[in-house]
Amino acid sequence: MAKQESIIASVTNNERSPEEYERLARSHDSYSPFWLTETIQLGPLLPSDKESLLEYLNDSRVYQWLLGPPYPYTEKDADLFIKGRVDRVTKNGTPLHLVFRDMTKGGKAIGSVGVSDDSDDMLDGDDVGYWLAPEYHGKGLMAKALKVQLRRVAIQEVGKRKFNAHAFVGNWASRKTMEKAGFVYQPNMEKTKTKDGKEIELWTMRMYLDDKDVENYGLIPEATPLPSLI
Repeated sequence: MAKQESIIASVTNNERSPEEYERLARSHDSYSPFWLTETIQLGPLLPSDKESLLEYLNDSRVYQWLLGPPYPYTEKDADLFIKGRVDRVTKNGTPLHLVFRDMTKGGKAIGSVGVSDDSDDMLDGDDVGYWLAPEYHGKGLMAKALKVQLRRVAIQEVGKRKFNAHAFVGNWASRKTMEKAGFVYQPNMEKTKTKDGKEIELWTMRMYLDDKDVENYGLIPEATPLPSLI
């Protein structure tokens, strides 16, 4: 699981009026979900996802691969992150941050994937960030979701062509996820970050797309949901 600090961090825009915030929140919350599999959706973060955030971001199996969210993750942290969801949208109102939902469990949020809309010239920070509940690992969900989110938001809507990301050295699952999505490991470009007072080494991953790459990138058809979930 990689982690992008500006995506995972709790942010709010205090300059918005309550009316503007409510308008943006309604637009964000009504964003049409994407069926990733016959039982799993990608959809906008909702206030009802607070319980899942508290459950999984306090799970050491998730937290050990994340740099950004505080630990322990408190109700205040979850409230701020959910409130700040309207600041994580493109100019057209498309969420930069989507959550996985297991529709067999009433739409329970089980993970998230986010992308950046920063300019192509701003490659110091990460352009992707994600986490997934441990029980859903090994199913290829994250690589597929990352491609969907990159194509729909960053590539098609924002027009990004250059992407930067990192994974903890030794986190082969995260590195392979990014490689499946088109990222290439950059040897001799390791970085370090501080986590819990310790220096953590990071692999650097980058993806640069030309016009031909963009035409064919992430052509993933939406899955057909189980009839019982429609």
